[in-house]
Amino acid sequence: MEQLMVDNFLTSMETNIYNIMDIIEDEVDINTPEIYELVEETEEKWKGYENSLCYLINYKDIEEVGVEITKMKVYIVENQIVEFKSSLAQILYFTDSYRQVMSNSLHNII
Repeated sequence: MEQLMVDNFLTSMETNIYNIMDIIEDEVDINTPEIYELVEETEEKWKGYENSLCYLINYKDIEEVGVEITKMKVYIVENQIVEFKSSLAQILYFTDSYRQVMSNSLHNII
């Protein structure tokens, strides 16, 4: 049950991140209300997930996503597209690693 919940949360976050990546793919100016709003929505979604995930994954580990989202908001204001894209990639890396930590495998049981 927990595995399904975690997978759904992480998939939803990844979908949000990929949507943002698609929107900014050819952009040279990320300092737009649309992009800021998408990041805000992603942050709100993550805050809801974070509360549930902290019971299953060490909070110090899952706070990394929130930190990257906060950085993204600063990168938007400063129009730092390379750093912004780097934060998007970091979030995808974290969600993948959380999924591996929570996977139902013999390695995690032993």
